[in-house]
Amino acid sequence: MDATLQKTGIRLYTGDYCPFCKRVKNELERLGLDYDTVDADGDMREEVIRLSGQRAIPILTIGDEVLVDSSRIIRELRNRYA
Repeated sequence: MDATLQKTGIRLYTGDYCPFCKRVKNELERLGLDYDTVDADGDMREEVIRLSGQRAIPILTIGDEVLVDSSRIIRELRNRYA
């Protein structure tokens, strides 16, 4: 884990098939934020459910905070980092 990720603590739970996940990734890139990705399609689906209480992705965590819904995630990223 690099130093920037440790500072921002941003982690994106995502899947290759998910267009909403791609929107969030594009916004993270646009804002120049370092983040870690977790493939929720594999064995991490249980972690997704534990974090959010649902199976839907994307899920973004910033430290201990859990954000769901791509529109809400993007809005929050812009409010914090734009």
